[in-house]
Amino acid sequence: MRAVTTGTAAFALGIHKKDLDNILSRYPVRGFERRTQGLARRLSLASIEQVAIAIDLTRDFSIPIPTALLLAEEALGSREGVIASPHGHLAIHADLPRIRRGLQERLSDAIEHVIPPRRGRPAAKD
Repeated sequence: MRAVTTGTAAFALGIHKKDLDNILSRYPVRGFERRTQGLARRLSLASIEQVAIAIDLTRDFSIPIPTALLLAEEALGSREGVIASPHGHLAIHADLPRIRRGLQERLSDAIEHVIPPRRGRPAAKD
């Protein structure tokens, strides 16, 4: 799957588009490049996966978004999806195959339901 718009990604993630835009504007997200104003933002599947895991960590464990994004990056970078504590006494396991399957399903639904807004000036009337 190629990159999708922030509106489609937000729908699939179950959050408001404005919340996703705020995350993308303030924090580094894997595979997402900031561009100039006026261009529609597009997110890769890698970006959406990181944000999805971070949102789950925030909702389930009240972890702040910046920290959750770092932990999500660590989970995606490990083979088993395990995030170990610095001292090795604790670990969080992210079920990456299940997360990816769920995201694929929700993105497929979102692509059918979300219509990207038109950009630019309206066509001139004759």
